[in-house]
Amino acid sequence: MEKIKKILTYFNTDDLKRYGIFSILIVFLIVLFISSNLTQARYENTTSVRVTPTLAFFVVDVESQTGQIKLDSMVPRNEPYLYSFNVSNFNQTKKANVDLTYSIEIITTTNMPLNYRIFAGSDLSTNEIDSDTFDTDENGVYYRHLVINNVNTLNYNTRQTDVYTLWVEFPETYKDYPDSYAGIIDLVDIKINAEQVV
Repeated sequence: MEKIKKILTYFNTDDLKRYGIFSILIVFLIVLFISSNLTQARYENTTSVRVTPTLAFFVVDVESQTGQIKLDSMVPRNEPYLYSFNVSNFNQTKKANVDLTYSIEIITTTNMPLNYRIFAGSDLSTNEIDSDTFDTDENGVYYRHLVINNVNTLNYNTRQTDVYTLWVEFPETYKDYPDSYAGIIDLVDIKINAEQVV
């Protein structure tokens, strides 16, 4: 103990206190910075590192086309998952030579408690869904049908692309049941039905 006291007499105690407090403050800031980065990285890994698929439909004739989106690795959260799809009256080799109207039907499996909306363009204020119903197939499997009845018109004399946003919500209220939905997926079939304008 005497040796320690003797060593301390070589240092100015005011300097020790000042540098000691400063050192503690620096260490505290470093720990705070590292822990916030780890928390942010963990948050991004579970919610934001999702590549949103984009579907493109090329409607150049009277026909029906279907594309599929696979909803997997979803977690309950406040922010919705957003997917976009386009409907065009031309492709790389052909353009529609008559005016076409089309409707949109979305059929989903019901493995997760998801909420859906569809928006035209990037304006996420008006939900375009006209009907939202459930039914079962011959095996008793439940499916959900979302339909937009207000058909849009693709004019043959212009190259036209309509953009839609599929808004999918996995409510955060389900975050307390992680084991119930771990590894579960839902499939979303988007069907475009085109008809000639008469």
